[in-house]
Amino acid sequence: MAGADPVLARRAALVAICEPAANGVIDRVVDEAVHAAGRFGLTRERAHAYTAGIKDTLPRAFEAMKMPDGLERSAHIDALAQAVRGVSDGHHIPHIVERGLVVIAVRVAREVIRRRAPEHGFTPDELEKEFVSFADQLEDRLSRT
Repeated sequence: MAGADPVLARRAALVAICEPAANGVIDRVVDEAVHAAGRFGLTRERAHAYTAGIKDTLPRAFEAMKMPDGLERSAHIDALAQAVRGVSDGHHIPHIVERGLVVIAVRVAREVIRRRAPEHGFTPDELEKEFVSFADQLEDRLSRT
């Protein structure tokens, strides 16, 4: 990767790791949420519909994740947060539950990123730092929408 922008190289590696793992991470988080929240009316059917909607936001997430810093990336993260919020609102998922699911998904994704970072020529700390920065920006936008 000689001559490549190191930030963009890390971001491309993040996408290469996250893209194939994302569906499994989301399924795992939602399944655990259904198990824990079944008594609050989050049925498996509602959860699967919500899961499908969230998975539809993944291409936006990956696009924003690999962009250089700047206004365009910020706008993409804003649009992603609005899309996630739209899915949650459309499925009557309370914002506190949405935020909890995002936090859990980020935690699981960090584990995957750390395990797979060396396969992409980076240390676990390098890619985790880059991913956490992106996740923090997304969570910040979600807290404001």
